[in-house]
Amino acid sequence: MRTSRWIAIIALLLVMVLVGGCAAKSAVSRDEAYKVAVEQAEAEMGTAAGASPSQSAEAPAAPPPYAGGEADRGYASSSVANQQRMIIRTVNMTVLVEDTDEALSAVRSLVADYEGYVAESNRWMIDDTQAMAEVTIRVPAESLDAALEALRGMALKVERETASGQDVTEEYMDIQARLRNLEATETELLALLTEVRENRGKADEILAIHRELTTIRGQIESLKGRSQYLERMTALATVTLEIRPKATPRPVVETHRWSPLVTASDALRSLLAFAQVVVDVGIYLLVFSPVVIVPAVIIWLVVRALRRGRKPSAATG
Repeated sequence: MRTSRWIAIIALLLVMVLVGGCAAKSAVSRDEAYKVAVEQAEAEMGTAAGASPSQSAEAPAAPPPYAGGEADRGYASSSVANQQRMIIRTVNMTVLVEDTDEALSAVRSLVADYEGYVAESNRWMIDDTQAMAEVTIRVPAESLDAALEALRGMALKVERETASGQDVTEEYMDIQARLRNLEATETELLALLTEVRENRGKADEILAIHRELTTIRGQIESLKGRSQYLERMTALATVTLEIRPKATPRPVVETHRWSPLVTASDALRSLLAFAQVVVDVGIYLLVFSPVVIVPAVIIWLVVRALRRGRKPSAATG
């Protein structure tokens, strides 16, 4: 029956976590959630006490409610509008500049001045002399407007600019409330684990508490990671800048002028090229002539012999 008591106590703590997590959104106070949890736990413990009154008298008292309940009640019921907004700001710009490389250097200097950093940078050639670039920078959110003004000032023309913001205030507040509930439950489970060890509780009781502690610790770490990510994303704004060079005028093509000397020179070069081809063909024929002449002579001799043999036969007939 001692196992049933410990299971009832653990169930009490888990119900507190579940009800407390929902309280962040529905504005239900932690004390009311605790009363519900106590009633459920007492019902389970009362069933165990009916089987063995003597063991029920020795059962430990239910753990006290979380000390921060009164403070969290006001936080959970407060409106998101009254909190400092947490907004992830993103800007996309396309600018026209005189020189792409000089503009890239100016962007890097600007980012350093505002204590930001270059997250990504790409540069490629669009012809033999001009290049384009795309750079992604992160700057402090409070300096975004000043940084954008500086970027506009270094450009010949701003061809495109779009801005967007994602409000994550409600998600962040919900995460903080859930973290407080989980950390309070973790503290109570640790105290319960110490008590069980001091009373030399059974191994299965200790293992059950360890399992719950491991689960809660995993949830805490996951929520802390998400919370830190939101803090980083809202602290620094993201600007993706496409840099295009100003189009350079193409040179005017001069009209072709007739020149007899140029024509004569072209004709002479053509004649020399033709003569070279004729000489090359003659050289090839001379080199390959033995290969062609010898079979041709043999064929001619055979044909001649055959013709001579046919003439006497015709005369005899």
